[in-house]
Amino acid sequence: MENEIFKALIDLFALINRSDRDKKMIANAGVNLEEAAFRVLVGIAHLQPTSVGELADKMGKNYSSVSRQIDKLEAAGLVHTYPSSSDSRIRVSELTKRGEEINGMISLTRERMMREALADWTLEEKNDLKNNLKRLFEAMQRFD
Repeated sequence: MENEIFKALIDLFALINRSDRDKKMIANAGVNLEEAAFRVLVGIAHLQPTSVGELADKMGKNYSSVSRQIDKLEAAGLVHTYPSSSDSRIRVSELTKRGEEINGMISLTRERMMREALADWTLEEKNDLKNNLKRLFEAMQRFD
């Protein structure tokens, strides 16, 4: 059973991480972002404030790739970076007001897509899914 659950998770992650889905999300949200920058912006929004290293680790990307995308987002006025108060060698990133607006547009699109995907689910089924995903996440964290 556990292997089947793992396979289902891999299938879900593979679906979520497909680049064509990112492009569709970007187009549906009406935002002007490159695919790689889109993923970094969403990651920063989820973790902020976050360091380049933490974000790269969570995304499974190398430090320099994430750092380049953050530089692009900062140049576009969507991200603000500053040295960490605990270690000035660490660069911390947060969304700017404009970055928050863009992320809001992406979130609304994501919510609409999720609502459509779960249209035939009952409220109880949705709550069960949410609670079980949280429970699985917490259980898996024990292995970190």
